[in-house]
Formats: sequence, C-alpha cells, structure tokens
Amino acid sequence: MSSTVQVRNLVIGSGRPKICVPIMGKTVQELEHDAALAAEKQPDLVEWRADYFEEIQNTEKIREAGETIRSILEDIPVIFTIRTRKEGGMADFSAETYLRTVSDAIKTNVMDLVDVEISHGDDISYMLITLAHESGIKVIASSHDFQKTPKKEEIILRLCKMQELEADIPKMAVMPKNERDVLVLLDATLSMKELHGETPVITMSMGRMGVVSRIAGEVFGSAVTFGTAGEASAPGQIDAERLRGMLDLFEVEHCR
Repeated sequence: MSSTVQVRNLVIGSGRPKICVPIMGKTVQELEHDAALAAEKQPDLVEWRADYFEEIQNTEKIREAGETIRSILEDIPVIFTIRTRKEGGMADFSAETYLRTVSDAIKTNVMDLVDVEISHGDDISYMLITLAHESGIKVIASSHDFQKTPKKEEIILRLCKMQELEADIPKMAVMPKNERDVLVLLDATLSMKELHGETPVITMSMGRMGVVSRIAGEVFGSAVTFGTAGEASAPGQIDAERLRGMLDLFEVEHCR
C-alpha cells in the first residue's frame, strides 16, 4: 500500500488536508441541486451520503443518481457512503442488507471511492474492499464513535486493522467529552503518521470541542477534512469556504 492515494487528479495524503463536502439529497432532483451547490464551493472531494437517498436499494436509481452527480461535478472525485444508524447515519440495515446494497452500488461503477464500515465485521469488510478494488474503486474504511473517545491504543489498533483489511484510507471519528479527549485523537493520528504511514488516514474529533482536529491535519497527519455546502452530515463540520480560509491561515503559520 502507498502512503498516498491518487483518485482522478487528486493526491490524498500529500500536502494540506483535502476538503470534502457531503451531499445528502433524498431524490435524484435533490442530489442534482446539492451537487451544484457543492461544486460552487470548489471542494477537493464530494461525499454522496446515499443513506439519505429514498431509493437506496434500487440499483438503477443509484446508477442514475451517480451519473447525474458525475455530470455536475465533472472531475471532482466522489465518495459513495451508506452510513448506518449504529454509525450515526440514516440506513437501518442489517449486516447482510448493508453488504448487498453496497456491493450492488459498487457494481454500478459510478463512484471513485467507497466508504466501508468495519463495524459489520472483518469478513464483510474484506469482501467489499476486494470487490471495490476489482472494480478499480478506492476504499475508505471507517469507524465512528458518537459516545466517547477511545484510548489512544484502541484508536491506533482500529486504524491498523483497516490497513490489514487492505483499505486504501482508514478513517476514524470520535466524540470528545473534554479537551484531553481531543489531544488523545490528535496524538493517535500523529502516531499513525510516524509509525504506520503505509496509508493516508482520516481522523476527526467531532463537535465544537473537536474543531481544531478539522484544521490541523497537515501537522498531525489527517489527510481529509469535511466541510459543508449546506446541511452538515456530522457534528462540528464547518462551511467549506470558511474551512479553506482556516487551512490557509494554519498552513502559513505552520510554515513559519
């Protein structure tokens, strides 16, 4: 595995964190509108949160929606994500339904990257990662904890497990209960950068308290940060234009 991941013309894991904007339309028409708004923000990536899509289990509608999004975003890479309820999303899916639905979506070949939740188990995760790679699609393996921030060792263990499953980019989001929880997340991210740098990683501490983790990725090692072009998909996300300004400032200060 490489320490950087190239998707279209974008290299993830090199330089400043890449800005990703989520779109969450319920219909093809809403997604068309949301994709146009996202494009105005000039993000590096767009995440299609397909768990909001009303016809998520209709493969042809997934294909239609994906092609519509692509026609608007042109060469901006698209992440296909079904976030289940236990990971903070809208899809009330069993592990089997999740496997089938994500597999069918991968086969439409309308996305550049796919998010795979590892909470469904190693077997399902590995099957989806393998299928995506066979289709030329990069994989972000993800884990979300909306209740707490695990210990540093647990965060590192989980991210390394994603690398072992051959994900291209491990991702972990946690909820801080105090300021030191944010430091735990940042410390774990830096340890991944220094000791397990075979892949880029994405980490974030959610909520208002964790905002610093969304702008300090270049220092600590998180390769992607999430901003908004409307509704936020997770607590603590910042408007994409404002986020870009913060990254500009942080980059200047860091380089002094």
